[in-house]
Amino acid sequence: MNNATSTDTKWLCETPIHSDVEAKLRRHLVELANADRILGIQVCAYKDGKVIIDTAAGVMGKDDPRPVQPDTLFPVFSVTKGITAGMIHWLADKGILKLDDNIANFWLEFAVNGKDKIKVHHVLDHTSGLHNALAGITEDHVSFCDWDECLKRIAMATPETEPGREQVYHYLSYGWLCGGIIEHASGKKFKDVLEEAFVRPLNLEGELFIGIPPNVESRLANSSYDTSEFSSPPPPTAAPPVNKNPYAAMPSSLVPEVIPALVNLCNIVEGRRAIVPAANGNCSARALARYYAALVDGGTIPSSHSATTDSHTTIVTKIFNNPKSKIHDAFLGTGDYKDLALPDGKYGLGFKRIKSTEGLMIGFGHAGLGGSTGYGDINNRFSISVTVNKISFMAFTTAEVIRFVCSELDLPVPEDYAGSRQLHEKPVMN
Repeated sequence: MNNATSTDTKWLCETPIHSDVEAKLRRHLVELANADRILGIQVCAYKDGKVIIDTAAGVMGKDDPRPVQPDTLFPVFSVTKGITAGMIHWLADKGILKLDDNIANFWLEFAVNGKDKIKVHHVLDHTSGLHNALAGITEDHVSFCDWDECLKRIAMATPETEPGREQVYHYLSYGWLCGGIIEHASGKKFKDVLEEAFVRPLNLEGELFIGIPPNVESRLANSSYDTSEFSSPPPPTAAPPVNKNPYAAMPSSLVPEVIPALVNLCNIVEGRRAIVPAANGNCSARALARYYAALVDGGTIPSSHSATTDSHTTIVTKIFNNPKSKIHDAFLGTGDYKDLALPDGKYGLGFKRIKSTEGLMIGFGHAGLGGSTGYGDINNRFSISVTVNKISFMAFTTAEVIRFVCSELDLPVPEDYAGSRQLHEKPVMN
């Protein structure tokens, strides 16, 4: 059990409260901790370009009792895919590549073993046919952490299906495919593009990494998971299941046995220093929420979350050149971009299509193994992120937090979080 009680303010990081909904959420988080649902957590949300929630609570790991701070770096697993996708859209917006380019046009080594017709958009919407590429690499720590070796191997891989034919989730291969596209199209290093596109413009220095630098190890939260969840009943507060299959088809290589190796790799320093653009992002919830707040507003930089900056000053610098509605169509694979993504696919072009319980498209985002997530609601100018270090395959706690916040704000709840999935189904590894 966590050591939180209804009167324990020390379990919550003592930071300013930004809104009434944040005050209510903090009380709710203590209740969840008392029910042993939380180890460490951060929740951040923006509404209309301003911070309304920025809460941190709990401890940094099962064996690390230090309190979570707002700048604690959580391993967010596949949440990283949404950041990586944004980098490709940024390059497209700058005219450096086109989403319908053949990848082999600028990545010459890629044009082997039947991959010459794979286009950038096939990778973004998980239809390249390379869903099982490098599947066994989590068993080889040295290769997994070797960026150049992974790019070399992915360039030599052979697709299993024709491009654009079937949407099968590229759980690890996605990152190296996107990373190779980014580096070969731009002529720059992956980390340099990330810095130029988002980290510096959004003032995310020190709080968003894909491959950590030295000297941040003291801020790293560690993930833990409990395999008993497979056989345990859902928590009493969990809502009934609503949507049984919210994700694309899963590749044959993605089996529960992969999880321990992946969690371990994303916990150890060597794995966190590596560049794995599908799975090893390390960030704070406020960095992730700020990222999605900017994307929701078409690239307009929102008010700062930093206490050292005037939070009432809105910076009007834009990340993207194209109009907001064109950028959102690109993310979702709609409008002028509808022919580049499967019309009924769960994913648009790099982002999960977020729908309301009524089936209406409301935004875009990406979740990760265990419960960390981030998304943006376009019409309501709302973004939220949750980072957790107690892995739950069904993301019960994350779903409850999002339902709570959306209910308090009278916003649509994404169908993926409106109800918990059945425990007897195969776990979803986002």
